[in-house]
Amino acid sequence: MGAAVMRTFRLYDFDGNRYNLTSKNHLFFYAVDGLGFEKKSQFQRIEDRFALLDDYIDQGKIVGTIKFWQPNAELQYFNFAQFCQNQPIMMDYNNNYGTYSRRGIITSIKRSDGKGTPLEIEIEFSAATPWFKTISKYNEGTITGGKVYDYTYDYTYSESVINTVSIDSDSYQSSPVRLVIFGEAVNPSWRHYINNVLVSSGKINGTVLDNHRLIIDTTTIPYSIKQFDMLGNVVSDMYQQSDFSTKRFVRFGHGTNTVTFSADNVNILNVGVEAEIEYATI
Repeated sequence: MGAAVMRTFRLYDFDGNRYNLTSKNHLFFYAVDGLGFEKKSQFQRIEDRFALLDDYIDQGKIVGTIKFWQPNAELQYFNFAQFCQNQPIMMDYNNNYGTYSRRGIITSIKRSDGKGTPLEIEIEFSAATPWFKTISKYNEGTITGGKVYDYTYDYTYSESVINTVSIDSDSYQSSPVRLVIFGEAVNPSWRHYINNVLVSSGKINGTVLDNHRLIIDTTTIPYSIKQFDMLGNVVSDMYQQSDFSTKRFVRFGHGTNTVTFSADNVNILNVGVEAEIEYATI
């Protein structure tokens, strides 16, 4: 017999604090619903056939029950309720085959008295994103040391072709990414290929300063093109300096996604890609 699959849930508040929803002898999240998806579709009838006009995944809602064990159930519930106020919230789901995340807010908490029995509440998490898996890769070129990376996830430094990062996506969903270019870089540009076919490109008419980084971001709404200093502070919004004759913003598709970078002042750049590979269901 194979090993049992232990599914775990974790929440992260706006400040990155973690709350484990499957903590032995403290609390347990169960009877979870909403891990699948529902599509909204519009059709036009033509005789006895139907033409698809529009098709999109509806906003997800995850509901379930949390049981707080005595004797400290009331205190645990209070701490949890306070945690949920520091929104937005990110939910992590791990099923032993990987960790998948979803951003959103807690839109409902329903509780019973719980006096003398385990205190139970029902929660509703309204998702702002689909489920996604984070994959990040960097190509340092010949630059080493002195950089500060204030990121959450681990990185892979394995690219052998200069100024190039490749990431495979096994999802058929369009997936958002962050492109990262470290300075100094004058008039940096980028080109995105899916399975060796050019699908988009972009360019900034300006300079990314030394020890700064330019981030072209489609993981947030609205999309953005901003320059940050080493501490993560926004130095300048460079959207208006982007080349409007190009698509500029990148989203990954199914297959091998390759992004190549260049700049006017150097032949070798320090670059990276942080992809959030999205899934309709997990």
